[in-house]
Amino acid sequence: MTGTYRGRAQDPVATVLQVVWMTGHLIALGLLGAVADHQLTRAPLPETLASPPDAEPPTPYV
Repeated sequence: MTGTYRGRAQDPVATVLQVVWMTGHLIALGLLGAVADHQLTRAPLPETLASPPDAEPPTPYV
C-alpha cells in the first residue's frame, strides 16, 4: 500500500489559514502603532482653554 504525500504547496487550507493569521497580526500591530502614535503626539490642552484653579474649596451643600 502506497500513499501519496501532499506537500505544503498542495495544501490550500493551510495556506489560507496562514494568510489569515499573518494578516490579523499585521492589522493588530498597525492598530497598536496608530494608538501609540496618537497618544505620544497629541497636543496638550492650551493654558488659555483650561479652567482656572479654584480660589476656595466649594462649600458643602446642607
